Amino acid sequence: MQDEIDAEVLRFMPADMTGIRVLGQHDLRQLIQKTLTAGTVLGWAHGETFQRERMQRKIDQLDYEMKCIQDRLKEAEMELLAVQK
Repeated sequence: MQDEIDAEVLRFMPADMTGIRVLGQHDLRQLIQKTLTAGTVLGWAHGETFQRERMQRKIDQLDYEMKCIQDRLKEAEMELLAVQK
Protein backbone atom coordinates (compact mmCIF):
# COMPACT_ATOMS: atom_id res chain seq x y z
CA MET A 1 0.00 0.00 0.00
CA GLN A 2 2.91 2.34 0.71
CA ASP A 3 4.09 1.95 -2.89
CA GLU A 4 0.67 3.03 -4.12
CA ILE A 5 0.70 6.04 -1.78
CA ASP A 6 4.15 7.01 -3.06
CA ALA A 7 2.91 6.72 -6.64
CA GLU A 8 -0.03 9.02 -5.84
CA VAL A 9 2.33 11.55 -4.26
CA LEU A 10 4.48 11.56 -7.37
CA ARG A 11 1.40 11.95 -9.54
CA PHE A 12 0.38 15.12 -7.71
CA MET A 13 3.85 16.68 -7.70
CA PRO A 14 4.54 19.24 -10.41
CA ALA A 15 6.76 17.96 -13.22
CA ASP A 16 9.05 21.01 -13.15
CA MET A 17 10.49 21.36 -9.64
CA THR A 18 13.38 23.67 -10.60
CA GLY A 19 11.80 26.97 -9.63
CA ILE A 20 10.01 28.22 -6.55
CA ARG A 21 6.27 27.93 -6.87
CA VAL A 22 3.61 29.60 -4.82
CA LEU A 23 0.22 27.99 -4.85
CA GLY A 24 -2.82 30.16 -4.74
CA GLN A 25 -5.71 29.39 -2.43
CA HIS A 26 -7.72 27.79 -5.23
CA ASP A 27 -4.77 25.68 -6.40
CA LEU A 28 -4.00 24.55 -2.85
CA ARG A 29 -7.64 23.68 -2.18
CA GLN A 30 -7.80 21.70 -5.44
CA LEU A 31 -4.57 19.84 -4.62
CA ILE A 32 -5.77 18.95 -1.12
CA GLN A 33 -9.13 17.78 -2.49
CA LYS A 34 -7.50 15.56 -5.12
CA THR A 35 -5.06 14.15 -2.58
CA LEU A 36 -7.73 13.35 -0.02
CA THR A 37 -9.97 11.79 -2.66
CA ALA A 38 -7.15 9.59 -3.95
CA GLY A 39 -6.19 8.58 -0.40
CA THR A 40 -9.77 7.75 0.48
CA VAL A 41 -10.23 5.62 -2.63
CA LEU A 42 -6.92 3.87 -1.99
CA GLY A 43 -7.88 3.08 1.61
CA TRP A 44 -11.34 1.91 0.58
CA ALA A 45 -9.90 -0.39 -2.10
CA HIS A 46 -7.48 -1.99 0.36
CA GLY A 47 -10.24 -2.35 2.94
CA GLU A 48 -12.42 -4.15 0.40
CA THR A 49 -9.53 -6.46 -0.48
CA PHE A 50 -8.95 -7.33 3.17
CA GLN A 51 -12.69 -7.87 3.70
CA ARG A 52 -12.87 -10.21 0.70
CA GLU A 53 -9.87 -12.20 1.96
CA ARG A 54 -11.36 -12.42 5.45
CA MET A 55 -14.69 -13.61 4.11
CA GLN A 56 -12.96 -16.22 1.92
CA ARG A 57 -11.12 -17.58 4.97
CA LYS A 58 -14.44 -17.76 6.82
CA ILE A 59 -16.07 -19.62 3.92
CA ASP A 60 -13.15 -22.05 3.81
CA GLN A 61 -13.47 -22.64 7.57
CA LEU A 62 -17.22 -23.26 7.26
CA ASP A 63 -16.62 -25.69 4.38
CA TYR A 64 -14.14 -27.59 6.53
CA GLU A 65 -16.57 -27.72 9.46
CA MET A 66 -19.33 -28.93 7.14
CA LYS A 67 -17.10 -31.73 5.85
CA CYS A 68 -16.26 -32.78 9.41
CA ILE A 69 -19.95 -32.84 10.35
CA GLN A 70 -20.80 -34.90 7.26
CA ASP A 71 -18.04 -37.38 8.14
CA ARG A 72 -19.40 -37.71 11.70
CA LEU A 73 -22.90 -38.19 10.33
CA LYS A 74 -21.71 -41.02 8.08
CA GLU A 75 -19.97 -42.67 11.04
CA ALA A 76 -23.13 -42.38 13.14
CA GLU A 77 -25.22 -43.88 10.33
CA MET A 78 -22.79 -46.80 10.06
CA GLU A 79 -22.98 -47.38 13.82
CA LEU A 80 -26.77 -47.27 13.67
CA LEU A 81 -26.83 -49.83 10.85
CA ALA A 82 -24.46 -52.06 12.82
CA VAL A 83 -26.67 -51.87 15.92
CA GLN A 84 -29.84 -52.63 13.94
CA LYS A 85 -28.38 -55.84 12.45
